[in-house]
Amino acid sequence: MTQPPGAPQWWQPQGQQGPHSGPTPQPVAPQPHAYPAQPRQPASFGGSFSSDYGGFGAFDAEPPANRGKSRKPWIIGAVALVVLAGGGAAAWFSGVFTGDVLDQESLHEGVATVLQDSYGEQDVSNVNCPENQRIAAGHTFDCTVDVAGKPRTVSIRVLNDKPQYEVGAPH
Repeated sequence: MTQPPGAPQWWQPQGQQGPHSGPTPQPVAPQPHAYPAQPRQPASFGGSFSSDYGGFGAFDAEPPANRGKSRKPWIIGAVALVVLAGGGAAAWFSGVFTGDVLDQESLHEGVATVLQDSYGEQDVSNVNCPENQRIAAGHTFDCTVDVAGKPRTVSIRVLNDKPQYEVGAPH
């Protein structure tokens, strides 16, 4: 690195110049050159690691522009929405939101008991009712039973949400 004439050298200490410090530098008239004049910083003993140019981004006239808000929260929100929608659709199609339904085993036992106690049919077997019958007042469906070895059909009507139901006569 070359230094302009009259500037102290890196091995020369800064500060007051004593009688034995050597010749006193004379001011030099500025010489025309192609680059604009840069303000001089005093050199320190041992040289300097700084430069007039600086480091990363030193040539930018303005600070870097703000990119705006991050899109990361929107991406996370979209993924969460897709996961929740998929879970809701799976629950809907699996019948979770269909409401309460009659218990198959209790329904079969109840139909057999009503046919024996109310209709006097002693030989009742193979009670078969459709699954997932909803508990709603007025809902009706048919069950098949074997009475005395013969297949019969009985109509079931749900009376309320307790669930109480009415068993029709076998036909």
